[in-house]
Amino acid sequence: MNERIKAGSDIHAGDGGYGIGTKENYDAFVKVRNKSLAAARIRRLAEQARMYALTLENRVDDCNDVFEQKFAELIVKECLDQCYNRGMNDELYAGQLKAAAYIEEHFGVEE
Repeated sequence: MNERIKAGSDIHAGDGGYGIGTKENYDAFVKVRNKSLAAARIRRLAEQARMYALTLENRVDDCNDVFEQKFAELIVKECLDQCYNRGMNDELYAGQLKAAAYIEEHFGVEE
């Protein structure tokens, strides 16, 4: 995490990232920011899966199997949410819906 903080500060050193305002600087910032946000989101999903597994711990033999299954389910759900909820006004939305349908079919998602 310290590497990402340092990378972000290097990108924006001195001017908060707004002085030059080049597309390259912005793209570099977004790449670092998104990597950091993704890592945090994955940690939160893992924590949700861990808590779920621990609530079932007395009823199942292997808590790790429950954790892994729930973690995988949460990641697939997160991917589907991104397909369904992003870019609804953009021309690629039909493709996103098709991708979501493929993901659901591939993983056997049932709601």
